Amino acid sequence: MISEIQQLMYEHFATTPFHNLDLLYGRPCQGQVPGGTCSDKTLAFLTDLKKLNVNAQLHSAFIGGQEVHRLVRIDFEGRVFFADVGNGWPALNLFPAGESVSFKCFGMKYRSVVTENWVRVFHRRQGKESLQMEINVTPKPEAEIYEQINSRYTSGIEYPFSKSLRFSQIVGNAFLFLRGNCLERYSVHSFSSIELSERDIPAAINSEFGFDVENYFSTRNL
Repeated sequence: MISEIQQLMYEHFATTPFHNLDLLYGRPCQGQVPGGTCSDKTLAFLTDLKKLNVNAQLHSAFIGGQEVHRLVRIDFEGRVFFADVGNGWPALNLFPAGESVSFKCFGMKYRSVVTENWVRVFHRRQGKESLQMEINVTPKPEAEIYEQINSRYTSGIEYPFSKSLRFSQIVGNAFLFLRGNCLERYSVHSFSSIELSERDIPAAINSEFGFDVENYFSTRNL
């Protein structure tokens, strides 16, 4: 079952992009792009897990000291795991609550450190490691998390992606991440980045990721 769940995680990272288009530009009447921020992606993944009869529920994590990240808690054969499919970065494996793990993907490395009631996840890319998130293993009521999700754009909380465009997805054998006007491409053996002009961003998302986002940008003076 664990391998099936991780395969489903990969499929979500490969088919459902992480993006903040709705947050930055508003949701268009037509041409909406699937996916979204961590909440959107996590809810979609949770729905698919329920179809597999997996014992799963919403969970929260801390980024930069704020409880602003959503992920899925999975209870399986007496063990607890966390699926971070809502991440903008490709965390393709589960994080166990009871043991530290490490894994590599697309030239990046993840490692978790388990201490008492916490799982801390570190992310290394381009030779630099940073603390990505902190997970308190103790669950909280799902109703409380849903309430936070429903008010995430009106609560006054500033997210890491509140003011700058984000769009990421697995494409072929690479992981692509558009951050602001910088398009980064990660693979097992290479890394590259290119700077885009603001006018070129919609066309780049179309050509690189395969999504037409013109309706999001049509009301802006690019």
